[in-house]
Amino acid sequence: HSHLLLSPHLPFFAFAVPSAGYLLLLDPTRPQAPSWCRLPLPLPLPAGHQAAFSPAAASAGLLAFLSDASGHKTLLLANPITRLLAALPLAPTARLSPTVGLAAGPTSFIAVVAGDDLVSPFAVKNISADTFVADAASVPPSGFWAPSSVLPRLCSLDPRAGMAFASGRFYCMSSSPFAVLVFDVATNVWSKVQP
Repeated sequence: HSHLLLSPHLPFFAFAVPSAGYLLLLDPTRPQAPSWCRLPLPLPLPAGHQAAFSPAAASAGLLAFLSDASGHKTLLLANPITRLLAALPLAPTARLSPTVGLAAGPTSFIAVVAGDDLVSPFAVKNISADTFVADAASVPPSGFWAPSSVLPRLCSLDPRAGMAFASGRFYCMSSSPFAVLVFDVATNVWSKVQP
């Protein structure tokens, strides 16, 4: 359960440069004397040094990187301050370029990987989402992929837009048709809010 030991506590802005192998961090708690830090990016590099993981989400100082290859995705969580890196178990659903959400607290985190389900080697559909839940406060500490949830019909997620988390719910945009998708973590149910 190394992913529960990452302990994010410090706020910062991170700019990942995976191809160069480093992160640029800005400490927002010192506005009168902003300082940039350049930290090595603790991601494994494949042969040929092409990026195998891309930045996907961040929460409370914890960064999530998603594998670039299509199929069952690997989600790596990194704390750039402590330089700890942990891989979650493979996501249960094969995907191409899903949208990722992350919500981290002092002893737990939730990661959501949604949309772009690979229905064949040549086709994708926005059908489902997989949710990983980890809690270090439980006895014993736990981390597991919850049952998949069904996305609302006729939604088009944009992985570049990401997700926001507030009050136990993840929010993301659907571009065609335009709507806000809402995922309630407690009920494992998605809904659509249209203008």
